[in-house]
Amino acid sequence: MVKQLVKEVIYSTYPIWKSKPDFLIIGAQRSGVTSLYRYLAQHPQALITWTWRETYYFDVHENYNKGIGWYLKHFPSKLRKGNKLTFEAAPSYLYHQYIPQRIQQDLGNIKMIAILRNPADRAYSAWQMFQNYSNNPDPYLRGIADDRTFAEAIAQELELLKSDSTPPKYPYDYIDKGKYANHLKNYYQYCDPQNIWVVNFEQFRDHLTVVLDKVCDFLEIEPFSSEQIKQFQNQKYATANYVKNIGDEDVLEKLKTYFIPENKKLYELLNVRFDW
Repeated sequence: MVKQLVKEVIYSTYPIWKSKPDFLIIGAQRSGVTSLYRYLAQHPQALITWTWRETYYFDVHENYNKGIGWYLKHFPSKLRKGNKLTFEAAPSYLYHQYIPQRIQQDLGNIKMIAILRNPADRAYSAWQMFQNYSNNPDPYLRGIADDRTFAEAIAQELELLKSDSTPPKYPYDYIDKGKYANHLKNYYQYCDPQNIWVVNFEQFRDHLTVVLDKVCDFLEIEPFSSEQIKQFQNQKYATANYVKNIGDEDVLEKLKTYFIPENKKLYELLNVRFDW
C-alpha cells in the first residue's frame, strides 16, 4: 500500500519535468514498424531512453488507467531531451477504436506515422508469426500461438464477419487489421489528417532513401546521411523466413481479391494508389 502511494506521488510529478513524445509510429503490424523505429532511434536528433519500442499505454486499459504520469516515466526529462525528438512505436495503436481519442486527449495534435502493407501479405505474415509462437520460450507468446492452418484461420474469420455478433478475435484479426481505411477514418475523427503520414511498406522496403527522406521532412529533422542509409540497408529487424505450406498461395490470392474493395476505399481516402 505504501509503495503504491509512493509510486502515485512520483507519477504525479512527471508531467512537470518529463517530456511527452513528439510523434508516434502507430502501425500496422508486420509492416516494418520495428525497422522504422530502429532507424529513427539512430537519428542524431532523436533520443530514446527505454529498451523496447512501445509502452502499451494507449491500448492496454490497465496501463492507461494508471494515468499520464505512468506513461511519461518512459520518456526523458525535458532538460535531457532538449531539442531532440522522442517517440514510441506501437503496431497495435492503429486498430483499437478507443485509441485515437485517448491520444488526442493526452498528447494533442501529435504527429503520427502509419506504415501500411498489402493487407493480404500482412495477414499471411502475421499468421506465420503467431504460428511460430508455438515454439517460443516465452509462456505468454506460446499462449497466443495460432495452431490453425492459414486456410482455417481465414475461413473462420470470414464466417465471423458474416455473423451479426462477432466475438473478439484478438490477437489475430488477420482480416480486420487490413481494412486500413476504417482505421484511418477512426483516427481522422479525432486527429488532423495532415498530422498522420502514411508510408507504403513496399516502397519503404524497396526505396529506403526516398521514404526516409520524406519521413524526415514530415518530422522536420535533417535527412539521414548516405552513410547511415547504407548501414540501414544491411540492418533487418523483426524479419522472418517462414516456409509456405501447400495451399497457402491459393488462400492468399483469394484474400487479395477480398481486399480489392477495401483497398479502393483506402486509395480514395488518401488520394493515392498503391500497387496492391
